[in-house]
Amino acid sequence: MAAIVAVCVWPSHDRASARATFVDPQAAAWSAHPVSHTGGATEVHVTAGTPTCIDDWHGGKTGSYTFDVLNDEGDDMEIYLQDTASKKIYLEVENFGIKATRQVSGVIPPGTYAWVCITSYTIKDSKPFQVTGGTTGDAASGIAVAGIVPVTPLDLRVPINQYTAWVQGRLPTLTAEAKKLAADLHAGDTSAAKRDWLTAHTTYETLGAAYGAFGDLDDAINGDPALGSPAVSDPKLTGFRKVEALLWGGRPAAQAAPVADALVADIGKLSAELAKPNSITPLDMGVRAHEILEDTLGKDLNGIGDAGSHTELATVDANLTGTFEALQPLLPLLTKQDPWLAETQTELHQTQALVDSYHRAGAWVPLTSLSTAQRAALNAHVQASVELLAHIPPITEPRDNPDQEGGSAGGAAGSGGNGK
Repeated sequence: MAAIVAVCVWPSHDRASARATFVDPQAAAWSAHPVSHTGGATEVHVTAGTPTCIDDWHGGKTGSYTFDVLNDEGDDMEIYLQDTASKKIYLEVENFGIKATRQVSGVIPPGTYAWVCITSYTIKDSKPFQVTGGTTGDAASGIAVAGIVPVTPLDLRVPINQYTAWVQGRLPTLTAEAKKLAADLHAGDTSAAKRDWLTAHTTYETLGAAYGAFGDLDDAINGDPALGSPAVSDPKLTGFRKVEALLWGGRPAAQAAPVADALVADIGKLSAELAKPNSITPLDMGVRAHEILEDTLGKDLNGIGDAGSHTELATVDANLTGTFEALQPLLPLLTKQDPWLAETQTELHQTQALVDSYHRAGAWVPLTSLSTAQRAALNAHVQASVELLAHIPPITEPRDNPDQEGGSAGGAAGSGGNGK
């Protein structure tokens, strides 16, 4: 198994909020700092909150470790295990409250490390210590960790601006396509309307990483029909899906025309919505790049959302394009930090090539026309892409970087500094 950075898991006896006070019944006995070997991993109890963060574990042999961490500081805390040379973090305990315990496990490679404790008012570093041995140790029994250099909100500002500019640049095209759809309907040309509906809809689907920035407009423009009832009679359905339901449901163009007019009006509001401060946050960038295809896998490849056109594969193709566009501004960061980036890009290209193979003679093969084997192969490729993209959010998650000039302790522990 492999991960970018090992993060904490909730102890079985503590399912409460990270900010809740929790006193481990064994905490009083931790003054002896017992070390045990369970499940192939070395389990270590440490206390965070001393003048030098953590000073009761002084390194050891490389291999699989499980750390039980007690917060003995007077504030919520975030903890890194950081390589002092590369500045990569290998283990992370995210914000947890006073007297709470958290557990984090991973394989620690050889190197010189220090613990870093970050609260709202201070950053503490432990004395450096050594982890020695071979490059794998007993890695087979644990999660191999690649390590990352913390990415700050400032590091993500340029990618956010680049992506926002790209989306803004696509909105005039989307507006023109939606207006053409409306014009077709007002002219009574349903054949042209079906063609232009698909063009406009797939353009919108390429903007997947911005859907959170559009707020309620996204539901109005591209909300899914209710499950269990015909989309054409869904009274709450609007936007693209309502036009789709009416067109492919054989309803007259005059019935769909006012829905298309409302769609054009809503699309016209997107630019202002996107221009609002923090419409796309630092946390959004990596998460959205992963979630686009995650939603595709759970929804479009199951036929959920289709309102009669049976163009799910066109939507999947647009979502893949949207994923590439969301990744593009992150590439300078990911090239340095994601060891699976090349594999991810290859898988995405292979997945899109497979999807495109079902675009024949200017039309998309309906999802329901695929054989069981064809659907299984398509699902497997999209699933593989989703799993590889899952490495990206941990890399781009905004963190306080204690080694970066201008970094602030308050940014790590509070929600205002890192977008958490």
